Amino acid sequence: MNQELANQLFEVGAFILFLEAPPNLEFGIDYNAWGIGPLFKGVKLIPPGLHFIYFSTTSKEGVQGIRTGFFHFFESKEILVREWNPAIEDLRDETELDPAQVERLRSNIREFDRNMGPYPLDPPIYYQRWKKLTGYITPGLVRRILPNNGKVSHLPDKSPDHDSNIKDKRLGKAIEREEGMEFTRFDLRKSFPPGASGDEVTRYSLDKSWLVKHLLKEAYNNNYKTMLGEMQLSFVCLLMAQNFSGFNQWKQLVQLLCSCPQLIEEKPDMFVEFMDVLEFQLDECPDDFFRDILSENNFTGIMLKTLQQNIPGSEPKLVSRYIKLKNFIVKKFEWDIPEDEEEDEDDAPVIVDMD
Repeated sequence: MNQELANQLFEVGAFILFLEAPPNLEFGIDYNAWGIGPLFKGVKLIPPGLHFIYFSTTSKEGVQGIRTGFFHFFESKEILVREWNPAIEDLRDETELDPAQVERLRSNIREFDRNMGPYPLDPPIYYQRWKKLTGYITPGLVRRILPNNGKVSHLPDKSPDHDSNIKDKRLGKAIEREEGMEFTRFDLRKSFPPGASGDEVTRYSLDKSWLVKHLLKEAYNNNYKTMLGEMQLSFVCLLMAQNFSGFNQWKQLVQLLCSCPQLIEEKPDMFVEFMDVLEFQLDECPDDFFRDILSENNFTGIMLKTLQQNIPGSEPKLVSRYIKLKNFIVKKFEWDIPEDEEEDEDDAPVIVDMD
């Protein structure tokens, strides 16, 4: 990093102090990860804002464990303290540490300077990509969806009020929902209001605009940017932490937003931004990640075809934005939108026979 940028971050940059780091640990923040050892004391000059801190252990045989991590919104000059707990191979947060010790550590942060790595900003492209990947995510959204201090879990949720199984067709079996993941819940097959008539059930099953409006009102304070923030958060949970609750939520949100022609016509700016978010997410996917995860059962292709059919020709900015998205998909993945695909029976609309 150049000296001018270093001086700027010195005035506003945050720190994460990492105590008792074990050998053979992968430690990362956002797009950057390193193999670290006991001399490592954390990261300094972190730009204020949202970041994802993660780690994974490596066995003596060189086998890397499951990546664990947490999201945190850093304030300017904040000093976050974490300590390695070898008993559970996880981090102790400040609630588990002696408050007086934490304050001493913060007061003496300079003593750790030479053992702390600067947040990588040279080249700046990685930080710029991170900001674009997470730009709609708010502190309130992280607190609501990840109430355990922003932690992304891989432990199965055993609470009695959760439908704990998520169908994983790649494996041909159910996988369990992870604990501490409170994504907004909705059922794509119940996209109509309570007490709906047969005609309304049919209409709102084909056009899911009512469900989107209901969620915007009940879960997102009528702010579509917050809904896009959850789409970003769920995707980052998958991309950075291989979390399948995030994968399931991302798929549901993409399918929902591709399936509401009335709302697309009413709120074209919302769907231009939706396509912006979706294109950047797909651009961040490694080719094998797209092939193995996002294209299972041709999910992405079917959703984009659905979106194309629901974009009104009277909205040129939506049409041109969709063409840009489609051209990007064709070029990046050497792949085209399917002309005719059968719907998965679990996702097919509900048609009510009125006879």
